[in-house]
Amino acid sequence: MSSDDVSDSGPIPPSCRAPWWVVTVESNVRRGRVPRQAIRRAVAPLGAGEACRGCVRVVVVGDSYMRRLNRTYRNRDRSTDVLAFPLDSSFPVPVESGLIGEVYCNYDHSRRWSRRYGGTITAELSRLAVHGCLHLVGYDHHEPAGRRQMTAAENRYLRAAGLLESRSE
Repeated sequence: MSSDDVSDSGPIPPSCRAPWWVVTVESNVRRGRVPRQAIRRAVAPLGAGEACRGCVRVVVVGDSYMRRLNRTYRNRDRSTDVLAFPLDSSFPVPVESGLIGEVYCNYDHSRRWSRRYGGTITAELSRLAVHGCLHLVGYDHHEPAGRRQMTAAENRYLRAAGLLESRSE
């Protein structure tokens, strides 16, 4: 398996069938430490805060895997920071499984961001995971009002997890 391959994680965990928000964090990066607990801590309150139930799979990948996803599903031949895939009737996942979507976060992007702007990889990966999960529950940032709402929600969850860092773009 190359460093950018994500293996099939197998069947949906039984805990995803529970009537609350369940977050699993997986990684395929070989260099660096993926802060699974911090990501879960940032994303876990989102279910109650947004009145959502189900299971979300957060997968941390590298640039080349993210580029393949972006090329395949968005027709953009470049890497990106985060992709969110809400599961619906077009995916072969039984409704009773409770899986509502997958969020892919780019570790390499987070490492570059933290070096450039002085934050931490943990905070950036957590922000990307929260951002992706907000997309799964219906947030969008294509219009200014939606962008303000989404940024406020991101900040609320990151602050609650003790991971809010100032960012400049």
